Amino acid sequence: MKIVLIRGRNRHEARKKALDYWFAHRDQYDCSMKDFLKKCSTDPSGRVIRLKE
Repeated sequence: MKIVLIRGRNRHEARKKALDYWFAHRDQYDCSMKDFLKKCSTDPSGRVIRLKE
């Protein structure tokens, strides 16, 4: 299992980077944005999003 960490200065930037990651790699994932976001989890501060592939 591969884990991708997406980090931002704040919660808003981390979410934006996660969406940018999905748009850049959506051909790699055969799923909708909703399904992609189900694979993501956020730490309590909201600045790090963990994607489990």
